Amino acid sequence: MTLKEMLAEDQWRSVIHTTAGLGAGAVSTVLLYPLDLVKVRYQVHEKSAHAYRSLGHAFRSIVAEEGVRALFRGMSPALYGATLSWGIYMLVYQNAKERYARMADEGWIQGSWQHFFSVQSNKRLQASVTDAFRRIVAEEGVSALYKGMIPALFLTTNGAIKFVAYERLKGLYQAHWSPEMDMIPTLVMGAVAQSIASTATYPYQVIKARLQQGGPSANKYTGTWDCTLKIIRHEGYIGLFKGLSANILKVMPTGAIIFAAYEQIQSTMKAMLLDE
Repeated sequence: MTLKEMLAEDQWRSVIHTTAGLGAGAVSTVLLYPLDLVKVRYQVHEKSAHAYRSLGHAFRSIVAEEGVRALFRGMSPALYGATLSWGIYMLVYQNAKERYARMADEGWIQGSWQHFFSVQSNKRLQASVTDAFRRIVAEEGVSALYKGMIPALFLTTNGAIKFVAYERLKGLYQAHWSPEMDMIPTLVMGAVAQSIASTATYPYQVIKARLQQGGPSANKYTGTWDCTLKIIRHEGYIGLFKGLSANILKVMPTGAIIFAAYEQIQSTMKAMLLDE
């Protein structure tokens, strides 16, 4: 019995989607983690006596003082979370799309699942997740762990919008230019799709961040609606999009790498296992 004969075609497709998702999550994490680490270090030291002058200075200082390996310190939890999340995300999404063609609905469902599954590493910049958990509960109570959950659930539509946008862009490209998806077009479409999704859901991200803010401002807002109204009243509607340009620059590489890696791995595996 050959490798191809071990599973039915639809089973191989599930294996391919899962493996491609796992690979895409791993590749994007490994490539982008050093940038996130440098950004966090820069922000943490911004007001200290030994502040970095720029992101470039922070990068050079970390490498010179701690070595290249320091750029990947603490990557294991992020790698595990992103890899597993994207693997299951791609499996369920692609199966749902192929069988039911309900991309938006299924994207929302999987986004909701992914939100609860993923580790929320940005809640606090603490030495460890356990330390952050204890400090939040001790200082603000158990309810603080769920601050911003409602806007976070709205943020799960990001996945639906992103995939619908990517599929639409991909369809237009294949219809008007070439049925074959090369690396550069895939990178561009992934980045554009991610940008569209992030722009559409960014107000929820701002509201979520405000609600999760600790310190003296922890009780500034009574809930999601109160937070929304106060932002609009004091800052205008533009306040809901504060920091959008920086966020777009941050998320574009993720979308580009995720889709490019996924398409490349999927294409290679289909050629090997399904003769496509």
